[in-house]
Amino acid sequence: MSDTASFDGTRLARYAWGPEEAPVVVLVHGLGLSASSWERVVGLLAGEHRVVAYDLRGHAQSGDARSGDYSMRAQALDLDAVLRDCVPDGRGAVVVGNSLGGGVITAHAHHCGGERVAGAVFAGSGASAVTAPGLPARHLPERAEAVLRTGWLKVFKGVVVVGRTIRPVEALTDRVVRRVAFTSHAPQEAVARVRDDFLGTRPVALARTALASVGSDGQRFADELRVPALVLHGARDPEVGDEEAQRLVGALPDGELVTLRGEGHMLPLTDPRFVAEHVARWVRRVHEVRR
Repeated sequence: MSDTASFDGTRLARYAWGPEEAPVVVLVHGLGLSASSWERVVGLLAGEHRVVAYDLRGHAQSGDARSGDYSMRAQALDLDAVLRDCVPDGRGAVVVGNSLGGGVITAHAHHCGGERVAGAVFAGSGASAVTAPGLPARHLPERAEAVLRTGWLKVFKGVVVVGRTIRPVEALTDRVVRRVAFTSHAPQEAVARVRDDFLGTRPVALARTALASVGSDGQRFADELRVPALVLHGARDPEVGDEEAQRLVGALPDGELVTLRGEGHMLPLTDPRFVAEHVARWVRRVHEVRR
């Protein structure tokens, strides 16, 4: 493990596998998860790729946000810092995002441009297009918006506290996790990993990151992603419907959709070979285009 220092001094835990001279793949995990959620994908890619993953701010081994900022802009700048540390000048990485990670990719395109990004893969992600009613409350007076956001933050914190309270009742928590992120036939091992990661994330970081995610529609930045982009979609994804996946592909300047029948949201955990094979294909396509 190494560290990357982000724009506000937040320490990001960064991990790397594979030959340093190989094509670079950067993995961005979802809300409440960690770099370890990519473990099986890494094992399939690391032989022929330089694979980099990191824990989002406030998650797992990364530090809490030094500035208290968990916004999507902060997440984008974190990704930019990782890219600057891991991608040599003149080269570009294929960036792969699961769930919230896809929203980080489009936010990076908006806030940071395309430097060091050669391609993108959305693996079980609609680029954080799902927003909660009342967010981001753009048409309210500033004071009213601040009050509403404070209220939403309390709601999210309450959800985290309740989740931690019922954590010992694994049958109940697993049922909830399976319903919101998996299909009924998904492996119990994958469900348990998501449950443990999610409930082990620090409450403030989890609540503020969730608030930022549902307060920003990442698909509105999709047309700024000026590199080939692949959307890997589970046809039974309870978080990202078929129409949302189609909208994302339609908004991308150079997009392709591959749908996996019968599968859900957490493709890196349930279908790592499918994800790894398509990421490797996308790396080859990107490098052929750049020659």
